[in-house]
Amino acid sequence: MKKIIYILLFILPITLFSATMNKNGIVTKLSKNSVDETVNILSIIVREHGAKNFTIIDHKKNARERGNFNMQEAKLIIFAESNICLNLLKIDPAVGLDLPLKVLVYKGEDKKVYIKYRDPKFLKNIYNLGDTKEAYLMSDLLDKFTNIAGK
Repeated sequence: MKKIIYILLFILPITLFSATMNKNGIVTKLSKNSVDETVNILSIIVREHGAKNFTIIDHKKNARERGNFNMQEAKLIIFAESNICLNLLKIDPAVGLDLPLKVLVYKGEDKKVYIKYRDPKFLKNIYNLGDTKEAYLMSDLLDKFTNIAGK
């Protein structure tokens, strides 16, 4: 009985809130907030940590305006922490294909709100970055930012 209680109290919550990463380095997390709330929280956190908030692209709004196409909410946040990004670009300019950093927040068909981004650690598998500390630092920051925004 104690074993079952331990599993329910400690292990189950960890698995419910853990992120998954697919073979392309895309991390998926659930948010307890709406799309707008998640984007707002994420934008505030990004600014507070000194990252430059470039833009927010509202895919749903664009779809409506450009073709009367209806879709679930989806917003892409594009931002950069310039020093880290510049250091990676010095190592391999091709990494600019994946920079600046992007986070997609959207409502799925199941009505749940998802947060997705490519883990910067995965970039070393695509580009000639070696074992750079910058990719790990960006990965940790994105993980931290998106965890806070999803709570």
